[in-house]
Amino acid sequence: MNNAKGSVTARARILVITVFVAGCVAAFVLGRAAQAPDRQTSSAPQGDLRLILGEQQLGSKEISIAERLWPANYEGAEHSHATIEVIYVLSGEYLHILNGQTQVLGPGMVGFIKPGDKARHTTGPRGPAKALLISVPGDEGVVERFRQRAR
Repeated sequence: MNNAKGSVTARARILVITVFVAGCVAAFVLGRAAQAPDRQTSSAPQGDLRLILGEQQLGSKEISIAERLWPANYEGAEHSHATIEVIYVLSGEYLHILNGQTQVLGPGMVGFIKPGDKARHTTGPRGPAKALLISVPGDEGVVERFRQRAR
């Protein structure tokens, strides 16, 4: 019985530490994004994507965080992800279409994509949308795939 109680306590500690570390990483990334120049326009039709935190900084692939700017009137193709992706909207209005269901997200709101979900990203005519894309496990390859599609 004592072993079971100790096991639960150890799991609780691990959970608390994990949540604390995730909160610290999120605070760091949000601070970095706020300090970065505000790129609210893009000449590229697909917008911009900038890796903020990944394997190079962490030394591991557990998480990657990128800043994404979608231009006004952007219509992305439906796709799926191999990783969990959390989309935290920093500015603008973003239409998060997940498995055929549309959700309008604004600053401070969060969208979530699980592996296998069908996702589509769009923006309206009111202007660009900027968001943090948090992938677990990390997906630094997203930047290279983004650049290849732009060519």
